[in-house]
Amino acid sequence: MYALSQALRSLRQHPTSTLATFFTALVSFSLLFLLGLVLWNLDRVVATLERELEIAAFLKPEAQAEALLSQIKTWPEVSEARLQTKEEALATLQLDYPYLAQAREFIQNPLPDTLRLRLSDPQAVREVGRRVARLEGVESVEYGGALTEQLVRVLAGLRLAVNILIVLLLLDTLFSVMGTIRLSIENRREELRIMQLVGATRGFIQGPFVAEGLLLTLAASLVALGLGVGAYRFLAEGLQNLLPFVPVLSRNDLAQAAGALLLLALLLGGMGAYLASRAYLREADL
Repeated sequence: MYALSQALRSLRQHPTSTLATFFTALVSFSLLFLLGLVLWNLDRVVATLERELEIAAFLKPEAQAEALLSQIKTWPEVSEARLQTKEEALATLQLDYPYLAQAREFIQNPLPDTLRLRLSDPQAVREVGRRVARLEGVESVEYGGALTEQLVRVLAGLRLAVNILIVLLLLDTLFSVMGTIRLSIENRREELRIMQLVGATRGFIQGPFVAEGLLLTLAASLVALGLGVGAYRFLAEGLQNLLPFVPVLSRNDLAQAAGALLLLALLLGGMGAYLASRAYLREADL
């Protein structure tokens, strides 16, 4: 209780430094939280695309479809393989374009029999696609691996850039907290010397400063959570209205991210305050 009351008193004594540190931490935590949610969501999108990735092998009219299907099912990379006959393909196409049913009596079915494959490892789609294309009786092969690979590369580059930005933001917050704590110690220099003379331990002296750092970053993280959750829900709602099939994070996911941010904020505040107070007390020989 003593540490908390002294921390609140220190925060009131230098409002300019307190507000500067608060807003620095607020900007850092807001960007960190929102960027983290966006990256997490992009990971979900790529994972969904990879799960739904399918290889379509279009067969020649003379191909032995059942024999090819049996052969492909033995491949370890293939988790599921099925034959879609040209009649089934036409029926599926008619569901999307009902007017084709009217022309069915006048035209011959031009669609080929198709082998459709799903893989246990989506990263092997290019290699498996090439192997399928070399099989006798296969006319052509299509898969969406190129798009997925491009998204994975873009996501990897984006993740690297965001991680660098996050490190810079965290360092900025840490040093801002340390600066505020050093100012608090300077303002109470004589008081701290007296406390040491009467037998106060370093831990007792540092307690209020650690509490001050924790209060600063905790308050900033709570405000950042409110702003970040509101911004993400707004973006997610707009995305769902535009692209309903794109997955977004659930409330449980947001709760986990919020808990991680609060722990990080407490760690930064406590560590920054502890390091600053220990260093300054040692320099001042208190």
